[in-house]
Amino acid sequence: MTDNWVSQEMKHIELGDKRLEKRLLKILSDFSQNPTASIPEFCGDWAATKAAYAFFKNPDSGTGSILLAQKRATSDRIAGLSRILILQDTSSFDFSHHPQTEGLGPLDNSVCQGFFAHTSLATTPEGVPLGVLAQHTWVRDEQTTGKRHQRHQRLIEDKESHKWLQALTDSTCDLPADTEAMVVSDRESDIYDYFVHPRPAQVELLVRARHDRRLEHDSRLLFLTVSSGPVRGKVTVEVGPRPGQKPRLAECQVYFQRVKLRPPRRRTAQHPQLPPVVLSAILIREMHPPADGEALEWFLLTTVEIANFEQACQFIDYYACRWIIERFHFVLKSGCEIEKRQFEHGNRLMRFLAVANVVAWRLLWLTYLSRVDSNRPCTVVLTEPEWKALYNFIHKTALLPQEVPTLGQVTAWIAKLGGFLGRNADGPPGVKLLWQGWRRLFDITETWLIFNTS
Repeated sequence: MTDNWVSQEMKHIELGDKRLEKRLLKILSDFSQNPTASIPEFCGDWAATKAAYAFFKNPDSGTGSILLAQKRATSDRIAGLSRILILQDTSSFDFSHHPQTEGLGPLDNSVCQGFFAHTSLATTPEGVPLGVLAQHTWVRDEQTTGKRHQRHQRLIEDKESHKWLQALTDSTCDLPADTEAMVVSDRESDIYDYFVHPRPAQVELLVRARHDRRLEHDSRLLFLTVSSGPVRGKVTVEVGPRPGQKPRLAECQVYFQRVKLRPPRRRTAQHPQLPPVVLSAILIREMHPPADGEALEWFLLTTVEIANFEQACQFIDYYACRWIIERFHFVLKSGCEIEKRQFEHGNRLMRFLAVANVVAWRLLWLTYLSRVDSNRPCTVVLTEPEWKALYNFIHKTALLPQEVPTLGQVTAWIAKLGGFLGRNADGPPGVKLLWQGWRRLFDITETWLIFNTS
């Protein structure tokens, strides 16, 4: 299974050297079977370990080429879909515990060193990850640290916030003409230039607002204008666990209104003047928040005109999917152990990140696909030896079922290998349990094959 899916995922790889391409597939195959392991552990022997370190050291093993290959594989999965979501977010990778690593820079805390990655992850509207469409990595310049007060004097192209505009371009430039895309992002992307940045006709934006902007031809502010309008309906939003708070269902009031925002006035002569922008604003406000917790309140801005309450609820669901990009970065850090990797230079760490993207996406894909399409046959994910070995181990029998198990069934079994109890109140298994179970499944399958060589 692993060799097949890796070959399919990297079928567009072009490194200019077939030996490098073959080595990449071998590294991906080994790494996917044990993503939390060190390079010597998942390679298995000294020759493979030495070859892996040589691959990440080689500048011809380009990060850009690996990302482009995955983007093309993701585009293959997008083809034929009428609508997708593109989730944007930034994460920092901290290597302060490896002070001898060269080519790194300060993070948000200047005493920490590492690099940043801004990722655009495509999903279906239901939240099934389709793959990475763009990723930009950079090391912060020490000379620019602590100069946030000068941001109004700098062009958008010279700021880190330009990552939102660049990612918008890179992730949407090759979309099929018949696929609509909704680019979803958090409050950090509430940048006026972002709303007026050129984009393909079938691409729209959904941003959580951060700034209480002035309306055009009006002295009123955005937040008060929308919250003073009529309540359009009520919606229940699932709120995940927070520090000191249990998960809950929040009953919220929904407001929405079409607004015309005034462009920023504090722009110097070298900044081009921007036009007013017309957006739809959606406010979701919790009616009865917990006494010991923070009320849920989302203020969303979208380039789509909201016609009715049902459409507003659809956009609320879209924004709720933004959590998946955070889970993707979580899998990179905890499931693929990015921050524990040891290389001499930051460029090699970024090259390893490009490889880990593929493994992290697949782990998330299995997690969410099993939730929305659990009745599919498990062969969409597992090979015949894998599902048979899994069935025999879980059921403690040498007999096999007459029908292939479903994806939902095998996902629960893999999670059980990782410690999932499957109680009524537990809900669906999370990605952490699955990557722990997946590692055990590899060993179980290897043992099963020894006794079932035919």
